[in-house]
Amino acid sequence: MLVTIRAFQTRRTLLLCLLLALVTLVLYWPTLHHNFLDYDDQQYVTENPRVEAGITGSGIVWAFTTNHASNWHPLTWLSHMLDCQIYGLNPLGHHLTNLLLHIANTILIFLLLQRMTGSVWPSVIVAALFAMHPAHVQSVAWVAERKDVLSTCFGLLAMVAYVKYARSTRPWPHYALALFLFACALMAKPMLVTLPFLLLLLDYWPLNRILTRRHEPTTFPAIPFHRALLEKIPFLFLTGISCGLTLWAQQAGHAVVSSAQLPFAQRLPHVLVSYLEYIGKAFLPIRLAVFYPFENPAVIQIIAALLVLSLVTGAVLLLARARPYLLVGWLWFLGMLVPVIGFIQAGDQSLADRYTYLPFLGLFIMAAWGVFEIRKNQALVKAFAILLCLGAAAWSGSQLPYWRDTRSLFEHAAAVTKRNYVAAGMLGSLLAREGNYTAASRFYSEALGYNPDFPEAHFFLGNALDKQGRWDEAMSEYTTAIRLRPAFEPAHLALGIALAKQGRIDDARAHYFAVLKFNPDSAAAHNDLAKLYHLEKKLDAAAAEYSRALELDPKLAAAHNNLGIVFLEQGKPVAGAGELKAALHLEPGNLETQYNLVRALNESGHWDESAPLGEQLAKARPNDPNVAYQWGVALANQKKSRDALSCFAHALLLNQDFPEALDRTAWILATDPHPEFRNGTEAVKMALRANELTENANAGFLLTLAAAYAEAGQFSEAITAAQKARELAATGKNDTIAAKSGQLLELFRSHQPNREN
Repeated sequence: MLVTIRAFQTRRTLLLCLLLALVTLVLYWPTLHHNFLDYDDQQYVTENPRVEAGITGSGIVWAFTTNHASNWHPLTWLSHMLDCQIYGLNPLGHHLTNLLLHIANTILIFLLLQRMTGSVWPSVIVAALFAMHPAHVQSVAWVAERKDVLSTCFGLLAMVAYVKYARSTRPWPHYALALFLFACALMAKPMLVTLPFLLLLLDYWPLNRILTRRHEPTTFPAIPFHRALLEKIPFLFLTGISCGLTLWAQQAGHAVVSSAQLPFAQRLPHVLVSYLEYIGKAFLPIRLAVFYPFENPAVIQIIAALLVLSLVTGAVLLLARARPYLLVGWLWFLGMLVPVIGFIQAGDQSLADRYTYLPFLGLFIMAAWGVFEIRKNQALVKAFAILLCLGAAAWSGSQLPYWRDTRSLFEHAAAVTKRNYVAAGMLGSLLAREGNYTAASRFYSEALGYNPDFPEAHFFLGNALDKQGRWDEAMSEYTTAIRLRPAFEPAHLALGIALAKQGRIDDARAHYFAVLKFNPDSAAAHNDLAKLYHLEKKLDAAAAEYSRALELDPKLAAAHNNLGIVFLEQGKPVAGAGELKAALHLEPGNLETQYNLVRALNESGHWDESAPLGEQLAKARPNDPNVAYQWGVALANQKKSRDALSCFAHALLLNQDFPEALDRTAWILATDPHPEFRNGTEAVKMALRANELTENANAGFLLTLAAAYAEAGQFSEAITAAQKARELAATGKNDTIAAKSGQLLELFRSHQPNREN
């Protein structure tokens, strides 16, 4: 009979786990078709080259040493890297990982509560409310909140291991496992620093381990209270380390609001009101938004919050002996929110739905066990609980469409909150991306009307002004953004670019160095710094900075293109072609890169590659004389003189004073082995004009003039021009032209023109 009962219980547990998983999967299935958001998803995934590269040795080191995004959470970074390794930048895979972790968390909550309490229905209701509560949509539907679902998964596993430790006759392996999993939870998100206190609450109820606080029969061995405290010391040690690392990361990123900006006298009332608002969102989750602006609470709100919190706390203390789950659930809720409730203010938000992901479990436990204990008609209670969960699921389903893209999310936030400057700024940036800078500026002005000290709005407004050619106003906005947030990287970079345009190179360089001081891994800053060195003709320094930018972000097409140009200027066309091919692979439609690649291929002698590229480019840019010229060079070197002359003629039609095109045409007219293409008189005219335009300072052009004179039968002039070419080439250490000039001098002295084979 006992075996039969256990088999039934096992099947029931499995069935309920499958049901919870299925319902959660169906509810959140639409998120698999959502896009990445332009709000934090960039710094976590879409614009983070370390993450995009997948799992690499350098990436692992970076994950454990960086304070990027003002957090130290290496396992979260590794999780995103693994997703990029598997799915690339397909948002479906990233959303799927979040969903699977949420399903795992739901099942773990059910199994953990059932194992500790022996109560099936209250456990499954708590798990279902956790899975379907509308406030938890933010943690699941937002890729950047991977840290929430991942840290919770490790935290719940740590609790499972702790429960095994509390019951086991050989406890220490389970204790060590619990400690390790707790460390993993902290390395995913530091909010789990309160776990040691949660474990102490579980000792009180439902494990009933504390000798002086046993409320009901239990299978867990009893221990004195002081031993329960001693057990938590290693956990508290990890909590201390995590708090220190978090404070370091947030201060480095200037995410912590100072006591001067927000005195404690203002924080405490806000803390009280925030607790009350979170309770409201637990039981009436309306007007949910991605961002809630910080507001000073009214006196009536403070009084109401103090009254509610005092009454509930008093009630659960009075009922603690008879109904310990009320005290545990209440302290769970209050305690888990302590790191994010506002005692230490990080960020501009007044509260956040994502902060409720695990704390709401305390309120769910109070409600579920309370209702099942009070109501005698269990069937009615179960029916009510199921309807409640279905209602939560329906409400969550109505919230999901807002998370499908950035515009929907922030339009909704603007609609359900007041004076939401972040929403206004984001909507403006979306309009700016579409080229509607006038409308975007109106949104930025609206955001600054709500919060004049909002650095992002100043930066976005500066960007819009920059695009409209209002550079002085743009620079003023960039400067204000930096004053408000000294480590605001995009503002430093934008201001540096604006200063460089005005020729203020040293000032621009100072901003790039400022970025590299607080973010040495900024590929954009290295790239922009390289541009300044390039502008100053410091080619070695430019190449080093471009190379460093590409080490940090191999997908930075602009750096590949710019490094390719530097290599061309250094006389390294093969290396230049390699970089330009990489740039063109990343941006196939970039015509400027394609033009530079044709140049590099021509200079490196790969005319079979450059000719078709030149033809393709000529169709795209028919009015560009440089394109026509480079295509002609490729054709000329393939001995396709007729087509090459046509290209050079087109280039000269577009620019009659194009010295290179004049020189190349003159060379063919003077030296082609086919007589139908030769014309000495025209060759002399063109070669003379090319040398006139270059003030007779180009040895190659002088040599072409010598060949043209020879073709026209003017050998004395040819000899003179060839001698000048050789002298100029020797002075410029151009050994190739010098040698060629010597060879042609011998021909001209014997009254023979040059013929190119």
